[in-house]
Amino acid sequence: MTRSTCIQGSTPHTLGTSTPGPMLGDNASLAVWIRQPWMVRTSRGPRERGENVLIRGASPRDFSALAAMHARCTARTLLERYRAGGCPPPAVAIERTLRHTLSFVACTGRGEIVAAAVASRDPLHASNGAALGVLVEDAWQHRGLGRDLVTHLAGSAFVCGYTEVISYTGTSIVAAQRLLTEVGRTYAVLDDVSPHLHTYLSESSSLGLGAVREHLAC
Repeated sequence: MTRSTCIQGSTPHTLGTSTPGPMLGDNASLAVWIRQPWMVRTSRGPRERGENVLIRGASPRDFSALAAMHARCTARTLLERYRAGGCPPPAVAIERTLRHTLSFVACTGRGEIVAAAVASRDPLHASNGAALGVLVEDAWQHRGLGRDLVTHLAGSAFVCGYTEVISYTGTSIVAAQRLLTEVGRTYAVLDDVSPHLHTYLSESSSLGLGAVREHLAC
């Protein structure tokens, strides 16, 4: 991940799976906050007015808007998220991820989806590990959306009983590692075939839930 705010899931075109994860942990009382919508103000700097974006749990009804967002993304951004030669995933993969519990979209006031994120059980690692995938449309990168989504995914994963999140990087591991270090202790596995990052979660991760942060800020 270099100039784009994208983190891969476990493997290209496997956006979300039905593989069950661990049971809800001791923070199960926070589960109600996982899919609660929250609003963020996005801007590239203090001089930009910015725009409100609603982040909420995804549903199958978001298919058309999410497919349209993929069509607006450049090949480089898609490469960072999926590899696969910079091509978008097939329709069935997009539809599948929208059915996942830990699947979220960021929407503008015009109803456009400009970012999407998903966490799911990583079949390549132990059952306590969830793979993260984040895609932010090119025109909306560098506005904090990727950071907000990753923070929420980490909190959601912890509440669901996961103790670490795994992130598969695209062409560069540096930017992704910098972002995930803000979530928890992170180390890189520099595998020639599939380099990735492990980030350990803790009790404080649950405070990263978007709706919880919005509530505490009031």
